[in-house]
Amino acid sequence: MEAGWRASGDWRDRAAAAEGAALAGPGPSPAFLADRDGRVVAAGLQAWADEVEGPDPALLAAARPLLRHQDAGVRSVAADAVGRAADPADLSALAGMYAATGRDSFPDAALSALAAILAIRKTGSAAQVRVDREFLLGTPRPQNYLLRQWAADNWPEAAARWDPVRPIATGRSLQDYRDLVQRYLTRPDSLARPHVVIETEGRGVVEVELLGPDAPLTVDNFLRLVDRRFFDRNRWHRVVPNFVVQDGDPRGDGFGSPGGAIRDEINRNRYEAPMLGMALSGPDTGMSQWFINLTAQPHLDGTYTVFGKVVGGAGTLFRITQGDAIRTVARK
Repeated sequence: MEAGWRASGDWRDRAAAAEGAALAGPGPSPAFLADRDGRVVAAGLQAWADEVEGPDPALLAAARPLLRHQDAGVRSVAADAVGRAADPADLSALAGMYAATGRDSFPDAALSALAAILAIRKTGSAAQVRVDREFLLGTPRPQNYLLRQWAADNWPEAAARWDPVRPIATGRSLQDYRDLVQRYLTRPDSLARPHVVIETEGRGVVEVELLGPDAPLTVDNFLRLVDRRFFDRNRWHRVVPNFVVQDGDPRGDGFGSPGGAIRDEINRNRYEAPMLGMALSGPDTGMSQWFINLTAQPHLDGTYTVFGKVVGGAGTLFRITQGDAIRTVARK
């Protein structure tokens, strides 16, 4: 069966085979490393990294060449593995990888490279001097505020060179904010709380009321993506029974995003009934990935922006399985 999955035309089957191979012991040169789809390589490499501890020699040998991979997800997982060694010999490759992340639509590879470089810097005074000379002094201030926030939280010397995280350039004008107020805060609920319909192939339809007055930035961002048909033909990439179903990733492996981020809008709504929430990888990192909780999840309250509530078709949610295709997400 595993051989059939490895030969499948569906990357999800090959990713499952890669994860299975990693769990069984991938050997010195696992076949999944050469897969044509970066999502398969990333899945296999991540499963391998989860199975071993510390700077495993075979894992390091596999990960180091992947720092130059064209797929940002692969580079992120590879840098995490290489960072375990904290070897100054890897500095040039990691610095080169970081420099190439400017074209990525999501910051994971850049963050992984920074973490690995910082691990090298912490190994001693000689490494500190080298990292500062060869990387920090010549690296320009990142445009992505998430990288600057990471530095503020983890690397004070980098944060000092890259200036304060705030104020953040949002890309919105004062008129944009006036329009948001008019659209969601001063209009009647029938207009400020628009409905969207999520149709999953073979499973059914879910209707959601968006909570414009409670999370105007998040709702506006979501509707912009809906109107672009961004979510159509995506797949539910994460389904955890009795917890959540999650979408919003065009890659289908958890890394995908159109780029950018919006700030959190924590409000009084709670994850008591099925609610629409913004998925995050840290504070103020939301963009396109969202989830619906299947059961009450009080531990999510106050951390993940609630911006909608399910008002129809809740039973459909319990029929969804991971990988099911979303036909459309559209305004009602």
